[in-house]
Amino acid sequence: MQGTREIKQRIRGITNIQQITRAMEMVAASRLRKAEARIVAARPYNEKMTALLNYLAATTVGKTHPLLKPRELKVLKVVLITADKGLCGAHNTNIIQRTLKFIRQNQDKDVRLILIGKKGQNYFRRRRYNIEKTVPDDVERIGEGLITELANQFITDYETGTCDQVQIFFTKFITIMRGLPTSMKLLPVETVASGETQKIASTTDYIFEPSAEDIFSKLFPKYVESSIRCAIFESLASEFAARRVAMISASENAEEIIGELTRSYNRARQEAITKELLEIVSGAEALAQK
Repeated sequence: MQGTREIKQRIRGITNIQQITRAMEMVAASRLRKAEARIVAARPYNEKMTALLNYLAATTVGKTHPLLKPRELKVLKVVLITADKGLCGAHNTNIIQRTLKFIRQNQDKDVRLILIGKKGQNYFRRRRYNIEKTVPDDVERIGEGLITELANQFITDYETGTCDQVQIFFTKFITIMRGLPTSMKLLPVETVASGETQKIASTTDYIFEPSAEDIFSKLFPKYVESSIRCAIFESLASEFAARRVAMISASENAEEIIGELTRSYNRARQEAITKELLEIVSGAEALAQK
């Protein structure tokens, strides 16, 4: 059994770690509240934009616009959004594994990676994958200028035939306890008849001015920007939620270890006291016999 001094040192060290995990939990909770507020603000806009684009695509636009025409898949661009830091459970691992599964399913194609977040960058840099672009900024500090630049780049690449599909991978925020690794096709646009789209089609008869094609061309870059922005917000909220849960679990585990070490310390202290008493009694008996 360890001595009382070693046990006290371990208790002191784990107590210090527990203070750090509790502080990180409070920071993650504060950031999570802000991230949730951004999602609540961004989701309705993105859903309405998607519904309107789907409605436009269901008209004659869908038959003529080049961004709605699927092609033979030869070059795929994969946008991966991960966290910049760890200590957030399986948040990064799950979305990386989801991306790897997609890459393996398309081994016969030219897959090019656009990596947002340092954890994804660190993972793929150590392996033989075709990395086209890495975003040096922290995910939390990505501005509107960079989002617009990425959206315009994807649209230009698809229109010029540089790529045949753009897929974005991120973790969708469901609840504090659950984040869902998700993939979404940015290009070409899928004309999925969602509930919101059907509602628009059944309750609204639009008159397009100047024309549906012109409106689609103006709105589509905004749609791509909105999709990228929402994916970043979802990933950030999932990261903070996962970190908060991980830090709560770490603090609880530290509490259990401190309790076990405290019991061990008390046993060791009792044994030391008992041993000293026995030595005193034995010495007194030896002196009495002499």
